[in-house]
Amino acid sequence: MKLSYTLLLILVSSVAVYAQQLPQHTQYAQNNFLLNPAVAGIENYIDLRAGYRTQWVGLEGAPTSFYTSIHTSLNKNDRNAKPLSMRNPNNNPGLSPNKNNRFHARPHHGIGAVAQADRSGLLQTVSLNLNYAYHLPLTRTLNLSSGITAGLRQYRVNKKDLDLLIPDDPFLANDTEHMNKPDLGIGFWLYSRNFYIGLAGMQLLKSESGTTQGSLHAALQKHYYATGGFRVQASDMITVTPSVMVKMAESGLTMVDLNANLTYAQRFWIGAFYRYDDAVTGTVGAYLNHLLDVSYSYDITTSKLNKVSANSHEIVIGIKLNNKQKVLCPQWIW
Repeated sequence: MKLSYTLLLILVSSVAVYAQQLPQHTQYAQNNFLLNPAVAGIENYIDLRAGYRTQWVGLEGAPTSFYTSIHTSLNKNDRNAKPLSMRNPNNNPGLSPNKNNRFHARPHHGIGAVAQADRSGLLQTVSLNLNYAYHLPLTRTLNLSSGITAGLRQYRVNKKDLDLLIPDDPFLANDTEHMNKPDLGIGFWLYSRNFYIGLAGMQLLKSESGTTQGSLHAALQKHYYATGGFRVQASDMITVTPSVMVKMAESGLTMVDLNANLTYAQRFWIGAFYRYDDAVTGTVGAYLNHLLDVSYSYDITTSKLNKVSANSHEIVIGIKLNNKQKVLCPQWIW
């Protein structure tokens, strides 16, 4: 692949606004831990997930993203929680928990980590973040958690694929091939068994790098996320979960995501997703057993990019480790 200097100039000059934004995930509702550290340790098992996304297929230099996340609780003991077989003696996967059996998460800690690798054009990003959260019950059914994430992001410019019109460009002459930046984020998560509200701020450290002339620079942009969703038991076999997320960047960019999932028998689910002025999405997924789940989404681009590219794909695989209660469908986050 050969890209001209002009394209590189557009890319690097846009780093502060677009390229350094956090990766975009269509299936964020299945793993809100990616965008809010307060989710760490919300379940009774070790939640391990891996996701891959290829965006705008067919467009040269289009973004691709891969992540692995893991989080677990420490000293968590849900009052009245019982293994699925005890709550559902007939092994009916569609039977919802007894409404009189009020689950109550005692105060506990959560820890986790997220590793990501992204590529967009000539820019490659690798990051590793460690997370901590504390969960505090407010009532028998309402809980509040707060969390913090800290780590390091490394940005690389792939100069090997350049076809320069200006070989002695001052930006490329400097040591800009690798840029390491510390990262910090905080979050809050108010939740019960049937709804959640989350607020988070990511990339809160203002870390800038620039040339000696200062004409070109790369800066981490602060990102803010407001999320909310609720779960409706439509029948003994079907639950419906609408949710919304508002994303705001320090640069002024704002996006709104609307999402709705329908789960059947706590095992299979389908979803519809709309991102304003960007894409509509269809998603399918299955909880194969108490250990493994998998989901796939297909984004249909609605912006002007649909004239020069195909659509986007995302797949997520989840593994529940140390799942002693043999939970099939997540109890607290969905």
